[in-house]
Amino acid sequence: MKVRKLMALLCGTAMVVSLAACGGSGSSSSGSTTAAPAAAETEAAAGETEAAAETEAAAPAADEETFNIDLATSYAADAPAGVALAQFVEDVKEKSGGSININLFTDGTLGTPNDNYASVSSGDLDMTMSGLEGLDLYAPEYTFLDSPFLMKSVEHQKALLDSGIGDALKQRYEENGFVTLGWHNRDVRQLASNKEVSKPEDVSGLKLRLPGMTVYVDTWSALNVSSTTVAMNELYTALQTKVAEACEGGYEQMTTLKLYEVQDYIAETEHVYEFVGLFINKDLYESMSDNQKQILNDCAADALAYADEQAVAQREQYKQDCLDGGMTEVEVDRDAFRAALEDFYKSQFESKWTVTTYDEVMSYAE
Repeated sequence: MKVRKLMALLCGTAMVVSLAACGGSGSSSSGSTTAAPAAAETEAAAGETEAAAETEAAAPAADEETFNIDLATSYAADAPAGVALAQFVEDVKEKSGGSININLFTDGTLGTPNDNYASVSSGDLDMTMSGLEGLDLYAPEYTFLDSPFLMKSVEHQKALLDSGIGDALKQRYEENGFVTLGWHNRDVRQLASNKEVSKPEDVSGLKLRLPGMTVYVDTWSALNVSSTTVAMNELYTALQTKVAEACEGGYEQMTTLKLYEVQDYIAETEHVYEFVGLFINKDLYESMSDNQKQILNDCAADALAYADEQAVAQREQYKQDCLDGGMTEVEVDRDAFRAALEDFYKSQFESKWTVTTYDEVMSYAE
């Protein structure tokens, strides 16, 4: 780490010297051949002044260290998150005048989400965009944010994340070595099966494949589901051979794994509004100038908003792919599922999710 910072300092000094040497140079622009000479000169001068101002704004301050940062994510380069992160990298480099250079690693190149979380926490990795695993690892008292059927809408969840609850979660992450630059509403999880599921009674005894998130297993178990764990790359075969009878996840997962070939129905349960965070190691972030921190925050806000927009657009296409592949959409009584789980929710808020109350969480849905 010290070697990296020394190299960065030397590079930053060289950049400052280079900029100082080039400070007197400028470029002229020709005006329209039909414009009056005075107007053309005025327009050209204004253009040069504006360009100079932009150049000055983009140049790093003389006392700013240069940072070369590694950013890892398990999401695909062509997924909304991956595309948005690529833009984030370019924006940060441009707006920082090259004082923050980010190397992006997508598609799980640098390990699983759990690996990335642990590495950012320790400082072995600089940044990550990762999701729900962080709640299990570092903030189990906040896993209600990911509890099936508790959130009524993406707006409900966003209101929570924008509230004091969201700020408290960020603080919890900081205690574990992370600074949260923002959230991305990545996906909405649905239920796929070979039987019609529209109400809680329909899932009783269902052998449902679930990821290893404790809150998922506990909540579905409260609905009398028999959960099973199957690796994602084995899910298609497991459904085909009836090792699992049903699965849940986003339309992207259903489409890319071609699950419409082995599942007849898609129930729009919308039981989890999956959000992920963009995180940076706390010590690294705090070593930056206020200007550099602001650049990261601003560029993150733009990139994550773009990722949200793209996720919504792609979700509709993935859904249509599932329907075109032969799946039949089933209308779900989500309120019935929530009513069936209300006692479970309240018991969890009393024993595990003690940072808030059931009533407070539900008040943000109004």
